[in-house]
Amino acid sequence: MGAVVLAVWYVAKMYALDPRQEDVNRRQERLELLEGQNRRSRALAARRDDLNARMEIQERQLRIFEEFIPDSEEVPELLDAVTREAQLTGIELSRIRPQASEPGEYYTRRTFELSVLGEYHNIGRYLARIASLPRIIKPTGVQISMAPRSRATRNMEAPLEVSLRIETFVLGALSEAPAEQAQGASSGG
Repeated sequence: MGAVVLAVWYVAKMYALDPRQEDVNRRQERLELLEGQNRRSRALAARRDDLNARMEIQERQLRIFEEFIPDSEEVPELLDAVTREAQLTGIELSRIRPQASEPGEYYTRRTFELSVLGEYHNIGRYLARIASLPRIIKPTGVQISMAPRSRATRNMEAPLEVSLRIETFVLGALSEAPAEQAQGASSGG
C-alpha cells in the first residue's frame, strides 16, 4: 500500500506538480521582469513630465525675454528713442555710427558708436535712460574725457565728451534693408 501511494505521488509529482511549479516559476520571473519594466517606465514618465514642465517654463521665459528684443524693423525707432533721450537730458548727441552686425545662432548683435557732449550728471541720466528703454540696449566701452570748448559746450560749466558703444540684439536673421535703414536714421540723428 505504501509502494502504491509512493508510486501515485511520484507520478503526480512528475506529470502534474513539477510542470505546474515550472510554469509558476516562469510566470513569477516574467512578472518580476514586467514589474521592473513598469517601474522604469513610471520613472521615465515622471522625468518626462518634469522635463516638459521645465521646458514650458523656459519657453514662457524666452517669450517674455523676446518681448524686450527688437526686430530689425524697430532699430530705426530705437535710434530715434536714443536721440530723444539725449534731447530730454540736455546733452548733445554728436555722432551715431552703426558698426558691423554680428550674427549669432538666435540673435544678431547690432552695435552703434555714439559720442555725446554734456555735463557729468546729464550724461549719467542719459546712460540710465537709454539702458531703461523698453527694448534691450546695453551701453558698453564708455570713455570719458574733458570736452574742448566750442559753441556746443560754451554754456556748460565742466563739459565732458563721452564716447561709447550701445548694443542691442535683433531677432532673426538680419537683412540688408534694415542695416541701410539704420544707417539712414543715424545720419539724420
